[in-house]
Amino acid sequence: MQHRDRTCRFPGCSRVAKQADVDHTKDWQHGGKTTPDNLACLCRHHHTLKHRLGPDEGWKVRQTASGVLEWTDPMGQIRRTEPEPSPAAIVLPGSQSA
Repeated sequence: MQHRDRTCRFPGCSRVAKQADVDHTKDWQHGGKTTPDNLACLCRHHHTLKHRLGPDEGWKVRQTASGVLEWTDPMGQIRRTEPEPSPAAIVLPGSQSA
């Protein structure tokens, strides 16, 4: 997950994924699977916020595709987050590519 997400996937957050929790978008205890299309990195603050408020009072989230998250804020506005593209490999002159 950290390779795909690279940062917390909450809208506007840029905390690095290496220090984040891996969250089940659909909660595991409610039938959510532990698969890439149901997992995303959330920093501890946003992970706790998501669970503390719950979908009835706080933010709602769903994955529309592997890694594409649609967040609905408490006012009903939808915000979409996508994983950042992986950096392209750079091959230097005179080096061998794998």
